[in-house]
Parts: sequence; structure tokens; C-alpha cells
Amino acid sequence: RTAEEGVGVDMSREMLAVARARLQRADLSNCLVRQADMYQLPYPGGMFDTVILHQVLHFAEKPEAAIDEASRVLAPGGRLVVVDFASHDREELREEHAHRRLGFDDTAISTWFRACELAPDDVISLPGKPLTVRIWSAKADMETAKQKTHKAAE
Repeated sequence: RTAEEGVGVDMSREMLAVARARLQRADLSNCLVRQADMYQLPYPGGMFDTVILHQVLHFAEKPEAAIDEASRVLAPGGRLVVVDFASHDREELREEHAHRRLGFDDTAISTWFRACELAPDDVISLPGKPLTVRIWSAKADMETAKQKTHKAAE
């Protein structure tokens, strides 16, 4: 299934410029990007069918809070996808690329999903050298997501 429209957010003006250029080159006029904080998304609850946190959680001071905020804007029955590094020991990434986290293990992500009342799916692993990327996804329960959306509107 293809999305009718897409929205991307980032705090970095430089990354937004890169994203806009890529969208323009790909002729994706149904997509937009805007500056926003992943901890306080400027969207009402239940707005998106799919939310993807792509290679951002390893920069997050509070990754669980980013997942919670992503789940807030997720529509009933929607899907949250996290794409990030599996746990690793590459300490130099903290210094060289400002990584706050050295990847994640399945238990942490699953625990954070469940805390947001999301049902975790199977994990996909994309082994690489030197790092492995993991894709975690979870589905929002219809009733729980409706309640979250209602509370957010109050």
C-alpha cells in the first residue's frame, strides 16, 4: 500500500534542506518536511496511519519518550516502525557522530512499545559491517488508540 501523503520532521535545518532536495528530485509533491521536536510533535493525536522513527533514537536522550510521543499521533490500528542500530560497542560513534545510545536491544524496544500499549511484531534484522540495523514495529490497538486520541483532544 502506498501512502497518499507523507510528513517528515527534524530539528536540524540542514537535514530538512537535504530532505527537501531529495523530495524534489524524486518528484514527491505529496510529501513535506518541517522543523519539529520528536518529543512534542505539532500534530493532533491519532493523525497518522504509520509513524516511522528512522535512525533517530540513537541520538535521543529519552528514546522511550520519543516512542510515547510517536504513539500519541498514531491512528487507531496504525503502525509504529522503529529503524535503528542493534546494540553494539562502537564507542567512537558517541564522539564522532554524537550518538547518545549504542544501539538498542529487542527487550528495551518491546518494553517501550508495551508501555505505550502497542503490540510488538516480529523484528527484522539487517546484518551489516560493522553495524546491524534492526526494524521493530508495533500496532496500535483500536480501542486504546481511540482513548489516547480522545484524551489528547481534551
